[in-house]
Amino acid sequence: MSRGATFTNDPFTLLSFAMLRTISVTTTIFFIVVQVPGFGICQTVHTGPPDPNFCATAEHIKPNLELDRTTRVTGRVIDQSGAPFKKSRVELRKYMSEERQIAVKTVLTDQDGRFDLGAIKSGRYRFLPSPSRAFQQPERLDCSNRANCQLDITLKANPTDLPESSCPIR
Repeated sequence: MSRGATFTNDPFTLLSFAMLRTISVTTTIFFIVVQVPGFGICQTVHTGPPDPNFCATAEHIKPNLELDRTTRVTGRVIDQSGAPFKKSRVELRKYMSEERQIAVKTVLTDQDGRFDLGAIKSGRYRFLPSPSRAFQQPERLDCSNRANCQLDITLKANPTDLPESSCPIR
């Protein structure tokens, strides 16, 4: 058992927690203790789905960017309100299979949400313009038969209270 942080809001209340067990990358059980003089209250909190293989089966991963020649890939990432994703991670992965993608390049967007991945060789890729599941990843991006490809991406917010919200992005 590893000990967590301790927080004191006033002299009579102490909140502490201990991480009991990490079941998988996405599932952790916490034991929360609130101590009030004369009382003791405990609660077990389970985060993430109980099935350790849940994330592998929750979604079917497909390539969302296919290049038929070496292409310079640039673009801009914004949300539905038009606000840019500032200093946000954008990742390109070579698609090998649904279970396996290999990181090719990771860059940060600038203050205006713009990114430049440079020249990318032909192939099938998984392009991840959002660093988290808070936003949906694009299903399909078109850069066919172009030497320079400008991707203007508007990301749509995802519900964050679903079981797959705790899974890593793929």
